[in-house]
Amino acid sequence: MKKLLFLVLTLVVALTLTACNSNNDTNDISQQESSRDTSKQEPGSGRDLVKFPEDYDEGVLFTTVTRGDTYEEVYTSQEAIEAVQDGQPIPSDTVITLKIFKDEELYRYFVMEKRDGWGAQYPSDMRNGEWEYNAFTADGAVAYEEDIGRCFTCHANQERDDYVNKFDEMKNYELKDLTGSKNSSAESRFIGFSTKNWEVKEVGDHPEVIEDKEKEGMIQNVLLTFYFHQGKS
Repeated sequence: MKKLLFLVLTLVVALTLTACNSNNDTNDISQQESSRDTSKQEPGSGRDLVKFPEDYDEGVLFTTVTRGDTYEEVYTSQEAIEAVQDGQPIPSDTVITLKIFKDEELYRYFVMEKRDGWGAQYPSDMRNGEWEYNAFTADGAVAYEEDIGRCFTCHANQERDDYVNKFDEMKNYELKDLTGSKNSSAESRFIGFSTKNWEVKEVGDHPEVIEDKEKEGMIQNVLLTFYFHQGKS
């Protein structure tokens, strides 16, 4: 009888140990899988989705910021500004470009872009809606040394404003200063008018082609003068 009781107890202990080991193995696997999933969702891992916006300066320069020896210009589309001012969500495909100068030299571009479905790979407490970020050098190359994860942290407290730090500046910007009214046609917008393919020559004995900013300024002034003169007549 004693031998039978001993065999039964031994069998119970063995089964108990096997069940414990099985549960531990299952927990270890679950923890490993959870760890792998988190590592794939680090904020900023989607930075390569954001390309350098070649035409950023054809948008609206809606605010500037000066911090010591740093000067910043912020550009976005007129459509984005109008959406904010009309109380509508910022549209998908919106790009906001921060152009940074240090000691009067172009230093960096920081770009945030919004597209449907972006950010879904991040945990809900880490994502910035559907925005992704990237940084670029003065010549437009990706500045991989910049920690894009910091952008998510910086913008996280602006959830109420769709994660845009300059939301109030967009809301208060006077578009009519550029167009005469918010509903003016594209032909009447002169600020940001592309003059890349125009050729302007100085009148004189030795005509010379006028380049870049000086050329652009001259054309803008002529167009604006013509526009306001037409409005008065």
